[in-house]
Amino acid sequence: MQDKIISQMLDSLRSSGLAPEQRFQLCLLILAWVKVSAKKAIPEELRLTPKLLDDPSKTREALALFGGDIGEDIRIPDGIRPTFELALRLSEAGVLQQLDAADAICALDSRYFSEGALPPEVATLLVALSRIAPGDSVYTPWDTGGQLAARAARTAANVFLEVPPRWPIAAFVSILQDKPFESRFSDPIRNPSAVENGKPRKFDVAVSCPPFGLRYDADVAQQDWFGRFPEQTSSGAVLAIRHLLSQARRRVVVATSHAVLFSGGVEQQLREDLVRKGIVEAVIDLPSGVFTTTNIPFAILVLDPAGGHDNIRFINADSQEYREPVSKARSRLINLDGLVELVFNEVETENTAVVASSDVLKQEALLLVGRYLLPAAKKRVLQLIRNRDCRLLGELVFTVRPMPTITATQDSIEAREIGAADLPPFGYITTPGRFVLIDRLVSSNNAKQFLRPLDLVLIIKGSVGKLGIVPKEVPPPGPGGWVAGQSAIVLRSNESVIDPRAMAVQLRSELGQEVLKFATTGATIPLIPLKMLLKLPIFVPDRETVQKAVDALEQETKLQREIDRLHQAQTEFAKDLWTL
Repeated sequence: MQDKIISQMLDSLRSSGLAPEQRFQLCLLILAWVKVSAKKAIPEELRLTPKLLDDPSKTREALALFGGDIGEDIRIPDGIRPTFELALRLSEAGVLQQLDAADAICALDSRYFSEGALPPEVATLLVALSRIAPGDSVYTPWDTGGQLAARAARTAANVFLEVPPRWPIAAFVSILQDKPFESRFSDPIRNPSAVENGKPRKFDVAVSCPPFGLRYDADVAQQDWFGRFPEQTSSGAVLAIRHLLSQARRRVVVATSHAVLFSGGVEQQLREDLVRKGIVEAVIDLPSGVFTTTNIPFAILVLDPAGGHDNIRFINADSQEYREPVSKARSRLINLDGLVELVFNEVETENTAVVASSDVLKQEALLLVGRYLLPAAKKRVLQLIRNRDCRLLGELVFTVRPMPTITATQDSIEAREIGAADLPPFGYITTPGRFVLIDRLVSSNNAKQFLRPLDLVLIIKGSVGKLGIVPKEVPPPGPGGWVAGQSAIVLRSNESVIDPRAMAVQLRSELGQEVLKFATTGATIPLIPLKMLLKLPIFVPDRETVQKAVDALEQETKLQREIDRLHQAQTEFAKDLWTL
């Protein structure tokens, strides 16, 4: 129903000359005016009535007065009497009583509402996870469409919505709701408006979905009056979480991108502090493709500002039980009640894992659900690790970073760069990579960064896990030497502990690839952080197994050479039949 109401109103404004977003705002303003007029909640001379329409100048003046500060930037064009008449008909027919203004926003094309529209299921889940009780006060910053506030207001005693200036939509939504909420136009980070007695006002619950990719100037955290931001950062996600915690007493529910869950730097500082204090109650991993405007993977954090939680509940909502496909790239959340129960119930399922906060701290405070909710293959790997002689990779190798390359200079040397495409599935690396230029002084001062015989080249960004072993006949350092590509790391082993050829075979095996997945993170581009890579367990085989691995590698190499020879012979048969 709300789709049709909004669509008809927008169609009536099609010839107004307004941009789609301006039409949408004017549409909501008129609907709010009609509703308030019908309730006789404003002075008679300001109400929208058929009589008022006979005087276009008075109609426009009354609408401008009704809009006040929240509608001052909305242009009221000429010739929109049909829109007013349509709004009056909808009111007289009682149709507006069925209008859910918050969800009407989601039904629109994204060009009408480009800032922060949430899928209804996501908004419903966020509010349900906040466990709002009658009488609660609720804070919903960055809720530009009023979707969270409208839902929260159905239960809470009062709701406070805060959005950056010049976004009046939430205020109009409030007027159209049966239970209005308070709206303020201010940036929650730079200039919070929910302040009492010189401190952030405390609400029972805070629930929010801050814009993904939000950034601030570096000095915003330093200049904060309220001491909200121990991490001096420009990351909007980190600042938003700290801000929400400063304004809530009982619970914070916040949607965030995966970057907050695994990144180093200030994100890791934030995670370690929250986990150490027991603030993190639950992490829910959501499916990609839920939003219509982005495929960025995201999760929901359930936080207790008071802290004291010894365990964290990790939940995978990216499963058939909680999502259904809408198209090839899009999906929709389902079974929301079951998902909420999974968060607050102690029942163990294949989609849940309860992990001690102390154990999470040992894992760099990583909050990626996949780190703790292990599929069957990873569980088998862990069982093998417990029963075998293992050493950490960092104890067996030292790493060599890629050599920096340049575009052009007179004083340079030419080298061959080994990238992911040059790493064969079997045997040694045989195909030298592309030609690159290296500064001559850099190359002479960093000869150790050239690849040496039996070095392992491991891709740690993009095609993570691909691995190759450098042959013994590799060119020496200097002009014509081999270097690793920028997405790789070189593992140079201590041969007294484990033969590098045996390590290469192990890391390329099905088991080795599963082990590498333990360290793989990343949202859109997979990566293996070096710190985590060096903590991976490596089986230390006995002499017999080492010899078998070395023999297998040599046999692979021999067969690959034969394959290459046969392939070359195959190309010779018909090449001279038709030539240019």
